[in-house]
Amino acid sequence: MPETVDRRRAISARLTEGETTLVETFLASLAREIPAYASLDERQLQEVRSIIVWTLHRVLDLWAQDGALTEDDIRLFRGVGAVRARDGRPLSAVLRAYRVAATTFLDEVAGRFREDVSVDDVTSLVRVWFAALDELSDAIYDGYESTGRVLGSDRESSLRQLLTDLLLGRQSHAGTLTARLRELEAELPTSFDLVVIGACDDPVQAAAAVAGVRESDEGPLITSIHTVMDGVGVVLLAHADPAALAEQLSRLGLRAAHHGGVTPRTAPRAHRLALHAVGHAPGFAWAGPLLGAGDLEVVALASGHPDADPVRAARIVLGRLADDAEALRTLDAVLQSGGAAPAAAHLHVHPQTIRYRLGRIATVTGRDPRDPWNRYVFQTALMASGLVSQEDG
Repeated sequence: MPETVDRRRAISARLTEGETTLVETFLASLAREIPAYASLDERQLQEVRSIIVWTLHRVLDLWAQDGALTEDDIRLFRGVGAVRARDGRPLSAVLRAYRVAATTFLDEVAGRFREDVSVDDVTSLVRVWFAALDELSDAIYDGYESTGRVLGSDRESSLRQLLTDLLLGRQSHAGTLTARLRELEAELPTSFDLVVIGACDDPVQAAAAVAGVRESDEGPLITSIHTVMDGVGVVLLAHADPAALAEQLSRLGLRAAHHGGVTPRTAPRAHRLALHAVGHAPGFAWAGPLLGAGDLEVVALASGHPDADPVRAARIVLGRLADDAEALRTLDAVLQSGGAAPAAAHLHVHPQTIRYRLGRIATVTGRDPRDPWNRYVFQTALMASGLVSQEDG
């Protein structure tokens, strides 16, 4: 490995010996391939030269050490995107410039060092370029877009756009999300709650009411963001008490789906499940105004949603019951036989014992097995877990 690092550094040094000529080759390629770069003035050209030199040295350094871009690198490229947004250069042209530069660079290496680089060297170099292009493109895009939003809107609108991007999976790199939040002088909780409101006459007002929007002087930690996506109110809350949330929904005459413990990485799936549930949960699921994470998983599983996950559904619905064989046998017997008395006969215990165990199950899971929807949820979770009895009830 040290020999590989030394050899790659030697190749890098030889490549950058003629740095000025190499940079002009890059510029010529950009001007030829991208019209926006053919009309830059001298000040702009000098700025592009500086970026090319920095990027060239950084990529070669990463190649020599099999490294990856750091948060400081991401911050720099977000800055590039922000500057491009301010000077009005098209984002598509900016992003394409890096792809053109990558092609030119690889052609130069192949042409000048064909005898000096191995297959592993080439593979590593291409991998480094692809990884760098992916991250720097995301950072430039984010810097460009967020700066455009800041220039044309207020902080609240920017936070709403941030929520939309989170739910659509546009924040694919943690570094760009961190930088974007820093720009907004905001902090996102490590995990948060997501609420998707069912169909109503005024989704904007409904989302605002559920959010209980906080004043901006409460500090940088985001306590709530609300927005409307495709006519549906969506709310991010730092923390939501399900009982209090259900009470508020009842007061407002609304229905909603709630998913707790959401992170930026899991937000897109949580949003899809919640949105699907408020539109597809059967009528008997709405004994109350609020569906929880287990309900969302079961609705997805029962309706064949692409995000359905049997293992996750069983884990969320059953919780600690998954490790309680007695409780599982009792629940299975009650579901199959239809009541405490026949379940007691099946398990050879007193009916009061069954009722006591059912009470404990309700306490642990928050679900009363006597409720029709909860029975369905439990049965689906047991089937998904493979813990359903093979005997006839």
